[in-house]
Amino acid sequence: MKTKTLMLALAVMAATFSTAYAQQGQGVELLRQIQDNFVQLHERLRPAVVNIDVQGKAEAEAMTPFGPMEDFFRFFNVPEPQERQRPRQQMQRPRGTGSGFIYDAQGYIITNNHVVEDAEDITVRLYNGHEFEAQIIGTDPETDLAVIKIEASEHLTPLPLGDSDRVKVGEFAIAIGSPRGFEGSVSFGHISALGREGLVGLAMQGLTFQNLIQTDAAINLGNSGGPLCNIDGEVVGINTAIVYGANSIGFAIPINTAKQTVPVLISQGKVTRGYLGVSIDDANTYKDVDSLGLPDDRGAVVRQVQPDTPADKAGLKTYDVIRKVNGEEISNASELVRKISAFSPGTTVTLEIWRDRQQISVDVNLTERTVVADRKAVEKSVLGMKVTEITPEILQRLEMKSAIKGVIVSAVEPGSPAQEARLMEGDIIIEVGQEAVSSASEFFKLVDKHAEPGKGLLVRFVRGDRDPDITIIRVPKH
Repeated sequence: MKTKTLMLALAVMAATFSTAYAQQGQGVELLRQIQDNFVQLHERLRPAVVNIDVQGKAEAEAMTPFGPMEDFFRFFNVPEPQERQRPRQQMQRPRGTGSGFIYDAQGYIITNNHVVEDAEDITVRLYNGHEFEAQIIGTDPETDLAVIKIEASEHLTPLPLGDSDRVKVGEFAIAIGSPRGFEGSVSFGHISALGREGLVGLAMQGLTFQNLIQTDAAINLGNSGGPLCNIDGEVVGINTAIVYGANSIGFAIPINTAKQTVPVLISQGKVTRGYLGVSIDDANTYKDVDSLGLPDDRGAVVRQVQPDTPADKAGLKTYDVIRKVNGEEISNASELVRKISAFSPGTTVTLEIWRDRQQISVDVNLTERTVVADRKAVEKSVLGMKVTEITPEILQRLEMKSAIKGVIVSAVEPGSPAQEARLMEGDIIIEVGQEAVSSASEFFKLVDKHAEPGKGLLVRFVRGDRDPDITIIRVPKH
């Protein structure tokens, strides 16, 4: 009896081990299949991803023997050493590397605007090492998208475009590009979040329309402009930014944004957008304000109406709550901006507005949104700095007072009049020529009005939580 029991036990143990081993083998085989699928996916995607080498325009760069100590001498008014030499000037051509991917067989390539902005020479290198000169077809700073083109005799395979509106958090994500110049690098991860807005660093660099995809697929410098793909090999986003100092936090422009923008860039070279002319906040920040009497927290509250704009001409007022555009509901301020910008200038739209505790309709004839183009032309040529509009998200992230009005300095060129005046990125300019600034368009008008060649321009600004300060920008004579 004991022998039979022992044999039965041994048989059960053998069967158990055999089942476990079989299950283990099945698990390994499943992993191998997944691995092979990723390998095949990379092999299929890689030929359509390109490396972009950019050479910028020659610029003069000041060189001093004391480097950062120069600021010490200037700030504390300490006499500089007699042996100090006058700054030497050398001409440099800034270089950069980015990524992109083939849009169609005609040689159109999608990348980031910030990759090719101000480029003088662009070289595109395919996966097989073949190089081609590229020309810029169109750029759109507000979405950070650009289209370039190469003339290639060989066959070009474009990447299929997916639907970013169908992307879900938790899905696999594959990033391909040239991080740090290492071409054809692939990283795997997930979609971490959707609809990321209010990223202050990007807003200060001109990226107005965010609504970004967040991913933990490794993205580094040089990945910009490369594709973010799903496991079907479809592009769902264009890699555009990372959070410095953080691990595995990257952002991509939704491919549906590119689907709308790229054809326009190819046909027109730029994107023209509808413009309303209001400063707005999310309605949910006013939901506890009884005087507005909001039925819910949807919509965008008008904080300010810019003079002589479509909104002004249509009779919009401060505290109006815009809740619908042509019958489509508006959830927040960002959605209103996207809706209005999707219309062509000259289009008449109907706004449903909550005013004095009742719903009314207002027709507005939109004009062209020209803030970005004006900003680039005025700032670089006159002051050597860039500014951008203040948004509630930016104020919140900078921990600034919500009541402050002005424009934020988003970039300062080395050696420019703005730098000489000790202005820095993140400063908020509140006055130009002793006149208040409440918007970017007003800033440009005041610069045009008060900036006289060879004379000083009085500027009042706020830095961090300090009290307002003043500085003088010396306007160049040319």
